[in-house]
Amino acid sequence: MSTLLDEVLDAHGGLAQWRRADTIHARVRTGGLLLRTRVPGNRLADYRITVHVRQARTVLDPFPRDGQRGVFENGQVRIESHDGPVISSRANPRAAFFGRSGLRRNLRWDPLDSVYFAGYAMWNYLTTPYLLTREGVAVEEGQTWREGEETWRRLNVSFPWALDTHSPRQSFYFDGSGFLRRHDYAPEVVGRWARAAHYCVDPISAGGLVFPTRRWVHPIGPGNRSLPFPTLVSIQLTDVRVETE
Repeated sequence: MSTLLDEVLDAHGGLAQWRRADTIHARVRTGGLLLRTRVPGNRLADYRITVHVRQARTVLDPFPRDGQRGVFENGQVRIESHDGPVISSRANPRAAFFGRSGLRRNLRWDPLDSVYFAGYAMWNYLTTPYLLTREGVAVEEGQTWREGEETWRRLNVSFPWALDTHSPRQSFYFDGSGFLRRHDYAPEVVGRWARAAHYCVDPISAGGLVFPTRRWVHPIGPGNRSLPFPTLVSIQLTDVRVETE
């Protein structure tokens, strides 16, 4: 584990506290060009989320409509009613974004596509930096980065193929307090051409852990600089709560 990752874990509550955490709960409000275009009506605009810290599992409720919830679990997705019966499911949702079946997904996503994207992405976001300690994840400190008037330290990360995430290689940037400020990736399910700069601000403490509560994503332009528009995704978290074992 890199020295920077040790410092970052401490800034976000400490490794011991993350290991005690079981689930993270929050209210999520989202917007942005990507969700307005790919998710008709943006049914992800306002929902409650439960993320399991050590298991790749996320529950979006309600989704895609009242009385139903979307579940991402270990690379599979399903929509089930609050009464329990499964309404629809997909065993290999990531593969559906590529090849001939991916052509339609360049324009719009169905509810199971949306559950997959939001499910793995929010699991990644809410469990970072603990996510970077998982088996098979390789971390190394990169060159510092100048953003405006600030200098941020950078972790370059390689993820194993079996872990559901945006792309195999990503970069995370941290300020002088050790807080996550920017996260770069190429979201493959959106398009292999896409490069995103994901900004994070307004950290809060909940259950002994620290989470940024406001996020937004811009495309990356020349020189690794983010473009001022459009805002591809925006995320606001409230009512954050952590349950421990």
